[in-house]
Amino acid sequence: MRRAPQSIRNLLGPILLLAVLLAPLAAAALAENAPNEALDRALEAYGAALEESDRNARLAGFAHAERSFLQLIAAGAQNAALQTNLGNAALQAEDRGRAVLAYRRALELDANFPRALQNLEHVRTLLPTWVPRPEPAGAFDSFFFYQALPRADRALAGGVAFAIGGLLIGLSIRFRQGALRGAGAVALVAWALLVGSTVLEDSDGARGAVVVADEVLARSADSALAPLAFPEPLPGGTEVTLVEHRSPWARIRLANGRDAWVNESSVDRVAPLPSSSAPTP
Repeated sequence: MRRAPQSIRNLLGPILLLAVLLAPLAAAALAENAPNEALDRALEAYGAALEESDRNARLAGFAHAERSFLQLIAAGAQNAALQTNLGNAALQAEDRGRAVLAYRRALELDANFPRALQNLEHVRTLLPTWVPRPEPAGAFDSFFFYQALPRADRALAGGVAFAIGGLLIGLSIRFRQGALRGAGAVALVAWALLVGSTVLEDSDGARGAVVVADEVLARSADSALAPLAFPEPLPGGTEVTLVEHRSPWARIRLANGRDAWVNESSVDRVAPLPSSSAPTP
């Protein structure tokens, strides 16, 4: 039996390595969950609440839908559409803090998800005018256009770029081709940018939080006897940054830079959440 030419045999190893590296990534990109009965129940509960004419029954129906979406997320389902539906149910149930939290989490998963952006801006208009609001992203932020991609897509693209870069660098060493080395370096730079963008978002998101209680008395120090930091309680839905913990207190910073202390149970972290291939509502 004739053996394959030496040049072809030299390529087999890198090609097999690339196939092994890309196989899990391709499977993750193509995998889709089967229709989820829990999602159907949550959507049915939301639809039934919309049809209620009695206010109390309507609020109870939306609260039930909110719990159903939460259970689905707790079971591992996760995407921007699902978080947005959770926010809509919470908002209709007059749970404004949880609504803002859900919209913020949706935008952590997909920074340009239209419904989450629109609904978050709407809820912000419902807050008292004295509550400072986060500044919109500036031109510098939009310069890094790849950050508009959902986190999961960036992670996948970063993994592919790393595999391709490693393969090209390996081939350039084997065949002493400068062009391959340059292309490999470009792929590795793309990998660094994509992974770096998710790391930076993780750092910011880990400190972002939302007031989820209906009203919170903010203090000037970590004591129930400390003077009030503001004349009025902070309303649910106020977006803040977590600065420090001294259990059971948390020091928060409002969008205008003012700090205050609140009970830590009254705020919940935005904390970037892992994405999955859950069915899109």
